[in-house]
Amino acid sequence: MSEIINEPIDPTEFRFWHAPEGMSLTTGEKSEIPIPQIPLPIRTADMPESSAPTEKAIGDGIYEYLSRFPFCQHAEDYARILHLAYPFLISDIGSQLILLDVKQVKPEGLKKKIALLKILNHLERDNFGLLHKIGQAYFDLAMHFSELTRVKFHLKEARVWLENARRTNAADINNLNLLGQVCYLNGAYHQARLYWQIALKQLEDDAIREKLTAKLANIDAENLPGQPLVHDLEQVAAAIEHANLEEFIAARQILEHLDLVGDLTRELPNPEFYYLLGLCREKCDDVSGAFEAYSMATQLDKNHALAQDALNRIHNQG
Repeated sequence: MSEIINEPIDPTEFRFWHAPEGMSLTTGEKSEIPIPQIPLPIRTADMPESSAPTEKAIGDGIYEYLSRFPFCQHAEDYARILHLAYPFLISDIGSQLILLDVKQVKPEGLKKKIALLKILNHLERDNFGLLHKIGQAYFDLAMHFSELTRVKFHLKEARVWLENARRTNAADINNLNLLGQVCYLNGAYHQARLYWQIALKQLEDDAIREKLTAKLANIDAENLPGQPLVHDLEQVAAAIEHANLEEFIAARQILEHLDLVGDLTRELPNPEFYYLLGLCREKCDDVSGAFEAYSMATQLDKNHALAQDALNRIHNQG
């Protein structure tokens, strides 16, 4: 039996309200649905002191609460209420997802995307597209520099959702390829090999076939990173934390070691890595080393404004 929750996860922004038995919500001109006898989250600002909240307040409260806490208690019931009584809010989720898909999304946007997709997943548990997109979003989140402190969690979630998608459609090439990448990063090379082999049999794109064939050849030859790349990513996270505390010597030592070993920078070349390395070198008075690292960052991303500004600063200093 699930634990009964007596107050919202965020009791400051929301209050629970129980509808009187027999109360309903309108779903059309002559249609209504009964409100289930569960606590409904209402925004505190929209909750009257001595009367029931409006239907708009009920819909807005459920929508915002689910957007923040998509796996809260009664989440499926909340999603069903939105679907039946507030279909325009479900449509709004679709519109937001389209916007998030067409632009470069930062971590906060990816988190919002995941939450919105999870709301839709409550309504369609076996929808392959939703399951795959949630897994993809978690993977993309794991690869963001600012999220590396939680890289293991994000990769774990990515695998869970991608595996769920695979159970719905075992032959999807993109899903198999992404599952292989997640397993490879975690050091599960045998599992990565299995997924990539299945994907390779169906691939028609010569460029992708060549890349996967090379990865499989490296696994077969045991030409692999010295440690799972997820551990390297966690070390980068530690370096970021040192840099944030202006402990540039400690941060530099970590990054220099990773650069020297070369597994991470070869497998996952990232301009942010080299920008941070350049910053640490510059703060440690290694100007030539900083220039080299900043230059590498701009080679990987010609539009990396911070790295370009740093190069201009060093050049102007002569």
